[in-house]
Amino acid sequence: MKVLKEGKWNVPWSGKYGCPTCDAELLVEEADVKPVMDCWKYVADCMLCGKALDIPMNDLPLRVKESVDKKRKWYSSD
Repeated sequence: MKVLKEGKWNVPWSGKYGCPTCDAELLVEEADVKPVMDCWKYVADCMLCGKALDIPMNDLPLRVKESVDKKRKWYSSD
């Protein structure tokens, strides 16, 4: 198989988000995104105040979700 055109799979992701605590406007890159343990949520920490910013699932491309989900830990009650 040969790749004829690469598409968007390797394009770096970033998004602008506002911190709800200190009102800073931040450019969040894919390396900043972290999983929330035990649930399907994504966050990034504010560079100024350190509070977690919620990153909507719909904003993240599948490639970024897959790499971040590998770091997610699930805890059982057993």
